[in-house]
Amino acid sequence: MKRIHRAWLRNGIVTALVLLVCLGLASRCHAQQTYRDAASILALAPDRAYRDEPVMLKGVVTRTTDFGFFLQDQTAGVWVFRDHPNDLSVHDVIELKGVVHQGRFSPGVLPVSIRKLGSGPLPKPTVTTVRELNTGDLDCQYVSLSGIVRSAGLRARDSQSQRLWLKIATDDGSIYASLPEKDAAAASALTDSLVEVHAVAASTKNQNRQIIGPTLMVPGMEGIRVLRGPERSIASLPLLPIQRLMQYRSGTDYLHRVKVAGTVTYYKPGESLILEEDGRALYVATVQNSAIELGDRVEAAGYPAPTSTGPILEDAILRNLAHGDPLPPKTVSAQELASGTFNHNLVRVEGRFLRRVVEPYRIVLLIQSGSTLLLAQLSENGRFNSLQDLKEGSIVRVSGISMLDAEGTWNVDGPTASAIRYEIVLRAPDDVRVIEAPSWWTMRHVIYIALVLAVLVLIFVARDIRGRIARWKLQVVLDERERMAFEMHDTLAQSLAGIGFQLQAIRKSVRGENAMLMRQVDVARALVQHSHKEARRHSEQSVVEADTSMDLLSALGECASTLVAGGSVKVETSSVGKPRAIPPLVAAALLRIGQEAIANSVRHANPERLQIVLEFMDDRVRLVLADDGCGFTKSGDLLGFGLRGMRKRAASISAALDIDSEPGGGTRVAAIAPLPPGLNLAILVKRLWKYLRGSVIHVQRD
Repeated sequence: MKRIHRAWLRNGIVTALVLLVCLGLASRCHAQQTYRDAASILALAPDRAYRDEPVMLKGVVTRTTDFGFFLQDQTAGVWVFRDHPNDLSVHDVIELKGVVHQGRFSPGVLPVSIRKLGSGPLPKPTVTTVRELNTGDLDCQYVSLSGIVRSAGLRARDSQSQRLWLKIATDDGSIYASLPEKDAAAASALTDSLVEVHAVAASTKNQNRQIIGPTLMVPGMEGIRVLRGPERSIASLPLLPIQRLMQYRSGTDYLHRVKVAGTVTYYKPGESLILEEDGRALYVATVQNSAIELGDRVEAAGYPAPTSTGPILEDAILRNLAHGDPLPPKTVSAQELASGTFNHNLVRVEGRFLRRVVEPYRIVLLIQSGSTLLLAQLSENGRFNSLQDLKEGSIVRVSGISMLDAEGTWNVDGPTASAIRYEIVLRAPDDVRVIEAPSWWTMRHVIYIALVLAVLVLIFVARDIRGRIARWKLQVVLDERERMAFEMHDTLAQSLAGIGFQLQAIRKSVRGENAMLMRQVDVARALVQHSHKEARRHSEQSVVEADTSMDLLSALGECASTLVAGGSVKVETSSVGKPRAIPPLVAAALLRIGQEAIANSVRHANPERLQIVLEFMDDRVRLVLADDGCGFTKSGDLLGFGLRGMRKRAASISAALDIDSEPGGGTRVAAIAPLPPGLNLAILVKRLWKYLRGSVIHVQRD
């Protein structure tokens, strides 16, 4: 039993291997299949069209372009890619070898070799309609379609092999047909004719391989057969006033061509122009590219077409009647533009320029006219570089074409559309005129001023708080100094007085018995009296420093007068510059420096005149003390305790101390201390007003 199972298992494995090998061979054979007709290529799914499978076709060329050609055999037509100049012509019968390509819409062929076999007739076309062509199922097929030629024009951006385009209207829609540029003269005579077109159906597609619209690739004029000529020649059409178009019993409809005339107020060659006559304007769409200028009187024959804001003229043929002067624009308000009365008219509006908005395909100026925001569109961006310097806030006068667009119904009783958009299309840089320079008081500048004032007020408040804290700290120091001065007076000075009294008692007891001892006692008494005077002087100076309101010059003058009282030294005080408040710490340091300099001058220099000068500058204060005493040599004396103290005090307030002296030439001590900028609210407002006034004058001059 086990042997039977093993045999079945062995046979099953062998059978499976054989099946796998057969499937692999079949798959390989299928992968290497050669496609020999166009229909089998068009039937490929997108994933199969990516495999570059071999192709061998034989057929006739139905249309050539600069990028490839259409080939049709007995089954269907297919597109053949070529990246080099095409040496083939319509009617050529060829044999093609290549590979399948996924194409941009339907599958195509990449050729490897092409061999001409001769010339042959084109295949019988498939009769179709615009509706069927819109499905894309007839892409690359040779078809036939009948309709009325609405317009003929050249597209400059297309290649010469398909630069001429005809617009053909049928019962179920319109379609464009392309022809070589050499057929332009003959094709222009087909307008309003009923024709039968034999062409290759092609599809305009997007990047996602989706059809946008069908087109007809006509080989040449031999592919167009005229079934009926124009019903009426353009010359025989009656001239219709613009305001009568599509009115009651005007004899016009949306199926037949009409002829109007007017003065050109706007023209974009190959696209559109606007005619204005007796205060009414009409938008005319045309592919014709003529030498027309603004102000010319032009005749246009075209087909009326409905829009949400009124009829326009499509597929028009233009004829320049005469040259003339440009029409003057009509002055209107933004509210009048919204009414629709001046749609397509040349108008003029005044308003305030707000800003420039750069969009991908246009530039828009935002203008405020009264309470209405108006858009002014630049029709050709490259021509309006001069408007880049237009300043926001300027009062401008804008001239251009009023364009109105609405979604919904537009009734005679008033606009009932769900959305209404209107703007002015500018034609030239001169359409924007500045009639008043912008005021300096714009919202942006007001915000800037408010921010600057807020910052200045914060700085002022911060400096005031800082000054109050500094004065509080100084007051604490001065109070402590005053307390120490009183302690010195009550202890050290009284002790020295007691010592002096005891020495006086000793001298009285000694009397004249010992002359040497009496002299020593007198010296001791003199030293005690000197120390007592110095202690009292320093106590009085500390009290003066604590009590003074920092009138630095008066304090120094009083100190000098006290020291020279009863002598012949003349003290002179003077102030230079506009006096201003000196910070307490700076004033205290300068006071101590001045006191030490005065004391040194009186004690050591034996002067006849002592000058004290306090000079105020914008950001500094200078204290100068000069005498005409004996002076000294700059040597070790500069390292004395008093001078070292002066330098230390000067360094504590970041002041520069300069001592200048020479024997017999007197001494000059100068201390220069920095001062914070004198900022208060009044000064800030004054400086800000001066700046704003200068800015306004500058703007007016510009």
